[in-house]
Amino acid sequence: MSSVPTAPTVYEVSELEEILAGEDAGPGDGDWYAIRTDPWPCPACGAEFDYVTACHHVIVAPDRDDLLDHAARAAQVGRNPKLVRYDDVLPTMTLFQWRALGRPVHGIKKVS
Repeated sequence: MSSVPTAPTVYEVSELEEILAGEDAGPGDGDWYAIRTDPWPCPACGAEFDYVTACHHVIVAPDRDDLLDHAARAAQVGRNPKLVRYDDVLPTMTLFQWRALGRPVHGIKKVS
């Protein structure tokens, strides 16, 4: 017996309006987008970041729509997400690179 695929996440209109209401919401040529949040600690070392990160790299995507599922999850845990045009100086990793790496949360190890 084959399993039935799960339906995609359904967002409330008000939830999408909040997520998409990030600063600088207009499209631009060659822009990258990130999810800005309330400060949130790294699960491994406790350093706080104002963006959704993986391994201390801000997760970015060329299209805001690619980040909607992650922004909705951030909202569920109280991070107050906003999709914004990324123009900070922190290191970045594309959403696609992060997925290809197996979605690591923290990949930095101390050398023994």
